[in-house]
Amino acid sequence: MDTYIANSTASYPLGMPTQWKCLRMTGGQYSGRVLILYASSASSISLVWADAPYDSFSEPVVMVSDGEDASFDAYMNDAGDIYVAYIATGSRNLRFSLLTHTDGNWSAGSPVTVYDADECYCPTIRILASGYVWIAYTRLSGGVYYVAAKASDDDGASWGIVSNPGDTLTAGSLSAFCTQVEAGDYQYVFYSDGGSTIGYRRKVQGAVVWNSEVVLATGSGFDGRLAAAASEDGRIGVAYADGDSLKFREYTGSTWSGEYVVEDNPVEHPALSYHGGIPYLLFSRAFGSGRRLAMYSKMAGTIFQSPAPLDGRKSYLQGAVVYDASAGTYQDKTDEALSQATADVFHGTSGAMIAASGDAAFFGMDEPFQALSLVLSTAGVGGEVTWKFWDGQAWRTFDPASGPWHFSATDKTLLLWDDFGHIPTDWQKKTIMDKTLFWIAASVVTQFTTPPVGSQISACTDLTAISLGV
Repeated sequence: MDTYIANSTASYPLGMPTQWKCLRMTGGQYSGRVLILYASSASSISLVWADAPYDSFSEPVVMVSDGEDASFDAYMNDAGDIYVAYIATGSRNLRFSLLTHTDGNWSAGSPVTVYDADECYCPTIRILASGYVWIAYTRLSGGVYYVAAKASDDDGASWGIVSNPGDTLTAGSLSAFCTQVEAGDYQYVFYSDGGSTIGYRRKVQGAVVWNSEVVLATGSGFDGRLAAAASEDGRIGVAYADGDSLKFREYTGSTWSGEYVVEDNPVEHPALSYHGGIPYLLFSRAFGSGRRLAMYSKMAGTIFQSPAPLDGRKSYLQGAVVYDASAGTYQDKTDEALSQATADVFHGTSGAMIAASGDAAFFGMDEPFQALSLVLSTAGVGGEVTWKFWDGQAWRTFDPASGPWHFSATDKTLLLWDDFGHIPTDWQKKTIMDKTLFWIAASVVTQFTTPPVGSQISACTDLTAISLGV
């Protein structure tokens, strides 16, 4: 399933941290309803929802209008009420808002200030079995960053003295990021500290004192690329990235595993979840010039599987072919489209991908796909193309969802359709140069004065963040 939800003008629509913005109701009349919180603008946090089969979402409703761009987190209780921790615009105070559920609708209460004495960043919120609501966050004081945690015992209505940061868990450094997990009788706060340490502190629920720090990893390049989750049987997984790789450790309740290297390339925005007792890791990995590909890996026995594209329909092209009308010949450029070499996607006769009227470029996948990602070494000038798909009998013209485009920019993510539900049902496979695929054709109708030359072409979109359901 891939469903268009909404557009956003925020820097990070899924906020920071990104992991838990997709919420699901588990009981009552609306059981199974999925709700998504996202930053719809630099200051607004909006809510949308959908019922099964999740192919159409509600119109967005703004729930928070005074948020700082990027920083918020959410959690939902069994009644469907949503607890939101966020950073206030301008002041960077830590704030809380309760979105109350009533008969399938949600209304936002008045914002409550949690802490106002320092600049705050990257909050994460949880409701523990004890009934306490905890926010763990980063605060900047005296030029250094601390991880802190603060609790409410009255469902978020009050948080004690607003100038009190709560419990400060780290000694202060040049950077700090955190996330939190409940497992068994303990509350855990995991963090990266100073770019050089991955550690955690925990305490028994209801206790006042936190246990001493436990260091899980030391190195360099640790930052907000940190995720943690608990399994159904009480194990805890922690994923963390440095400049070169993505790593994982697991706690059984008594001992920590060794360090697994899940991905030995730089990654962004790891997300972690357990399903059936198996840890799954999702992340984005750089693919060529300015692109990121959604990847996943899961534990198989005692090892992690080699990472694979999360959705094969948003991945590498299986076919790229260019046709020169004057020569009447096709040339296969699939390998060139995948490579990171520049200026290598062109027809040998014209020296361009497409140039004159009747020329065409074909892009194919084994399954219907939604988007094209194109990096050109030379943008086209003066020409026009029509976009077509094969319906089994003829090439049918269509307008891309993101609007007309004529190879006029060197970097473009072209949405062919808003989501997979909008792909034409009569799109059929066709054989071109011995490749039987679902093809999209860009056919020249007006000659280019400067013809485009390609460097890298794929069917992936530029993924910037991943949020998992909880």
